[in-house]
Amino acid sequence: METNTKAFWQGSFKQGNGHFTTENSKLNNTSFKPSYAKNDGIFTNPEELLASAHASCFTMTLSYILGENGFSADHLETTVSLIINNNIITNSNLSLQAKIEGITEEQFQNFALKAKEMCPVGNVLKAESTLEAALIQ
Repeated sequence: METNTKAFWQGSFKQGNGHFTTENSKLNNTSFKPSYAKNDGIFTNPEELLASAHASCFTMTLSYILGENGFSADHLETTVSLIINNNIITNSNLSLQAKIEGITEEQFQNFALKAKEMCPVGNVLKAESTLEAALIQ
């Protein structure tokens, strides 16, 4: 599987504006700015997008695992808190609240841990990163 997104930026870091386009998402043409510009309109930032991606990926993965084991969640709510030190994401902390009929605590904990281990977005923090850069005129 491969998915693609393009990001565009114009202007300086402090006064510039960015937006990104996606292949298959209502997020298409979403504006982004640095996180410090919180009171400067409606936009997102890369850190917020990564936290959102991790939360949604983990939650969907857990839903998949539950279904494969005969369970269906009444409610899954995942919060992700990113910890950033010196421009490095050091932690992506998951917090899960769930309501699932008929599941034992041991099953739940095992399934949640398996979802954490299987989530592709959570695993991206361990991935090799490559770069191809071209200067255009």
